[in-house]
Amino acid sequence: LKPSLVIESLLSNHLMPRLQPALGLKTKVAIRRRCKDCYQVKRRGRWFIYCKTNPKHKQRQ
Repeated sequence: LKPSLVIESLLSNHLMPRLQPALGLKTKVAIRRRCKDCYQVKRRGRWFIYCKTNPKHKQRQ
């Protein structure tokens, strides 16, 4: 057996852990607005901060 075939068989999709995407959000315990354009939304029981002018301000609690 070639080593590459062994690695591919070990890393098949059914053995890989399911990862949830972070959606580009910073996950913090205490979130706050970082500029005047940031706004707060509560969805699915979590607080989110979004910003139209600077997308790097996105956060979730």
